[in-house]
Amino acid sequence: MVAELNLNLDRVRSEWLPPKDGSAYLNTGSCGRKPKVVIDALKKSLEQININPTYSVFLDQEPWQKARTAASRLFAVDPKSLLLTHSTTQGMQMIMQSFLLKENDEVITTSHEHGSTKAILRYLQESRGIKVKVHEIDPFAGSENFCTGILDLVGPNTKLVQVSEIDCGSGWRPDLTALANQLESASIPLLVDGAHSPGQGHTRPSKYPLWTGSGHKWLCGPNGTGFVYVAPHLVSSLQPLWLSDKVYLGEPNDLSRFEYQGTTDVSRLDGLAEACLLYEALGADAAVARQRQLIKYLRNALNERFTGKRKQIIRTPDIDTESTGMLTFTWSADQVPVNDLRDSLWQDHRIWIQPDFYYGLPAHGMRISCHIATTESELDRLMNALDSIIK
Repeated sequence: MVAELNLNLDRVRSEWLPPKDGSAYLNTGSCGRKPKVVIDALKKSLEQININPTYSVFLDQEPWQKARTAASRLFAVDPKSLLLTHSTTQGMQMIMQSFLLKENDEVITTSHEHGSTKAILRYLQESRGIKVKVHEIDPFAGSENFCTGILDLVGPNTKLVQVSEIDCGSGWRPDLTALANQLESASIPLLVDGAHSPGQGHTRPSKYPLWTGSGHKWLCGPNGTGFVYVAPHLVSSLQPLWLSDKVYLGEPNDLSRFEYQGTTDVSRLDGLAEACLLYEALGADAAVARQRQLIKYLRNALNERFTGKRKQIIRTPDIDTESTGMLTFTWSADQVPVNDLRDSLWQDHRIWIQPDFYYGLPAHGMRISCHIATTESELDRLMNALDSIIK
């Protein structure tokens, strides 16, 4: 079946070797396990840097250019519009503080944004007096309802609209086309949190005026890697989040001048470039097909194992065009006799999962990430463990 999907499974297995402790890792949505090509690139880069650290860290532009070129080709964007960051959070803060400047400036967001985004907005509320409007997410209400709900909140003081390309709570990917078009007509910038997008199919940041993404999740690049895409007409609105001697050396529309933070670990750039090249070689379409196959397998296993009084609640819509590699499901508190499913699964079964933080029962539900390196046997192992726990 995998061969029919045109995914080079042999390459996948050779890159993502099974953990030596025999554990099963099902939380790529938080942080991906690194493939061999990335680990090798990090080792090689560190050795090279150690020959002449001053030149490598402060003067050598090749790692930056290599990473930017690989990422821009993967995302099909102009390299000049792509900023390399340490994280999605860093990109989000830079953009939010640039567009939400004064008291009563308004931002519209959703109830399922990452905790870092909520923290940034709270800080801007307390320090600048900005206003925050929140749209309550219901993945089962559909994309049209989602876009309409956001647009209904737009007012005369709206300076920014921020949503996620993929809902980190459920793994749902709403169609944002209508939202992006309407906001463009109203000249209101749309900031899209694409943390879960790179490594989950064709990622196209240029569909939006402002976009941030992660290199360390599904793309499985080094920790401390991320991206920001800024449409050319908005670059002049950016304000630096951090300062270095190069902030004022570049041209005003040169995004790269915002990247330098003094003495940094440039080896991560070599690892990031290799992660982009690997995903490109494996093929986005083949990766998506494999993830859908795994999600379908997991859904079927849940529905077969847990019926009647043990039935779980699946929080992720079953729509191919709006699906990703994540599935969220929960049980009621009385069905789970352990204090915390994540702790129990790890301590007793060596299976690591992400708790369900968005539907009120983090200790009794989970978000499972089906990466292309995940196997059906790992999902069977999870089902067997849950079968022994759920009442």
